[in-house]
Amino acid sequence: MIDIGANIGGYSMFTAGALGRFTLIIDCYLPNIENIARAVQIQRVQNRVVLVHNALYSKSGEYITLSKSTPSEIELRETAQQNITSEFVVQTIRFDDLLPILIERKVQSVVIKIDIEGSEGFMCETGSKTFDLIDIQVIIMEWGHGFRKWHRKRYEFMTLFFTERQYIVTDAFCNQLNLTAWETTWPGDIFWIKKINFKNNIC
Repeated sequence: MIDIGANIGGYSMFTAGALGRFTLIIDCYLPNIENIARAVQIQRVQNRVVLVHNALYSKSGEYITLSKSTPSEIELRETAQQNITSEFVVQTIRFDDLLPILIERKVQSVVIKIDIEGSEGFMCETGSKTFDLIDIQVIIMEWGHGFRKWHRKRYEFMTLFFTERQYIVTDAFCNQLNLTAWETTWPGDIFWIKKINFKNNIC
């Protein structure tokens, strides 16, 4: 499991604890990371969890300011001035920067849950190598009604990225969605599922 934008870590604790699976957690908000770290210690799943405190972005090593909204609604904002000790300033990574962790842990297939408020496109923009080398079977993501209009090109790119890699998109009930209606009728939560897995072992 790769949990990008873990928030309180509900998905992560389920996969690492209840399912006993390796879980890679990426979150840009330091208090979230600290809370999850405590939960990991309480559940005694340190050997199955890797925590990464960074923001997914188009470039590595940049410093980005988080909007000061609720932790579950954090957005990235570029800034020229950074106080790197602030919990609202975080260093960026590309998705492919995580590949060495997956290789070291001998991860061959994985499910991704991503919830990073309109920045999901950075996973696709910077993750081609990871998608080529790792069998990413399912991607669970929000498809924000506002974000898909404000960042139209970003969402259009994601749709093309997944369809070119032979993914089918569904709602939570495994109903296949119309690819041409991504901007209008898709629900707020969607699932990209590899075609080979769609009817065989997922839906």
